[in-house]
Amino acid sequence: MVHSRKPDMKYNESGCIDKTAYAAINRIRKDERKKIIYEMKELAQKHGYKIISIIRLREIEGEKFD
Repeated sequence: MVHSRKPDMKYNESGCIDKTAYAAINRIRKDERKKIIYEMKELAQKHGYKIISIIRLREIEGEKFD
């Protein structure tokens, strides 16, 4: 039976807690979000706008875009 819950990234494949890998994955995701927001700010400025409120991003589960 397929689980509907997202896997907990704190655990490795053997089921043990892996704090180092979890921290690294979170850092990568944070850096990706920062890059996206920076690009959005540049695009707005290019078109004569300024982003003046908080930008919230949520990853689309199950879809990866390149």
